[in-house]
Amino acid sequence: MSRSRYKLLVDAFADDIRSGRLPPGTRLPTHRQLAASEGLALVTASRVYAELEAMGLVSGETGRGTFVRETSLPPGHGIDQPDVIAGMLDLNYNYPSLPGQAELLRTALRQLALSGDLESLLRYQPHGGRLHERASVARHLARSGLNVPAEQVLIVNGAQHGLSVVLMALLQPGDVIAVDALTYPGFKALALALHLELLPIPSTESGPDLDALARLCRRRSVRAVYSMPTLHNPLGWVMSLEQRQH
Repeated sequence: MSRSRYKLLVDAFADDIRSGRLPPGTRLPTHRQLAASEGLALVTASRVYAELEAMGLVSGETGRGTFVRETSLPPGHGIDQPDVIAGMLDLNYNYPSLPGQAELLRTALRQLALSGDLESLLRYQPHGGRLHERASVARHLARSGLNVPAEQVLIVNGAQHGLSVVLMALLQPGDVIAVDALTYPGFKALALALHLELLPIPSTESGPDLDALARLCRRRSVRAVYSMPTLHNPLGWVMSLEQRQH
C-alpha cells in the first residue's frame, strides 16, 4: 500500500471523527476487518489505528476493540491524560489500579441498571447525598476507626468539590490558611478564587515542620491548616503517627 493511500485512510477516519459522523464511543472495525475491507495487510491496518490513537482520536481496549474518543474539548481545555504504557508507574494522576477494574465497573453498572431504584437516580439528588448512601459511607469509615453518624457525612463529586464545600462553609475572604511550602496546585487555585491567604509551612524529609507551624500560629491568626498526611501531592511523603497526633 502506498504511503499516500495509507495517509488518505487515516485522514478519512480523522475527518469522520472530527465532524461527528463517527460519534464518541463508536466501535471501529477490528484490525482484521479493516484489513479485509480495504485490501490492506494486517500490519498496515494496525498502523492506521496506531496513528489515529497517537492523534488522540481513538483508544484501543485489549479484548474489546478500538473506540472513538471524545474530542469536543478544544486544545488546552480539560485534562490531558496521556496513554499509560503497560508496566509504567505514572505519578501525574491518581489512576485506579485494581486488577480487573474494567470488568468490576462493567459488573457494577450492570447491577445498577437492574436495580429497582434506577428511576430515582434520574431526578435531582440531595446536595449531601441520599441518607442510605451516606450511611454506607459511614459504615466504611467505622471499619477504619472513624465513627461518625450518617447525618454528618456529605457525599461530594471528587476531592476538588469537597475542598470547595469545606472552604465556603467554614471560611471567609481574607482568612489565613497554613499549607505546606509545596502543596496541591488545585488547592492554591481554589484559595485564589475564594480570596483566602495561604502561608507556607517549611518542609522536612517526612512532613511539615510542626515547630515552624506553631511559630506561624503565634504570629498570625491562622484559621485552618491544609495537610495531606498520606501520599502528599507533590512530595509523596507519608506522615508518621506521632506527627499526625502532634
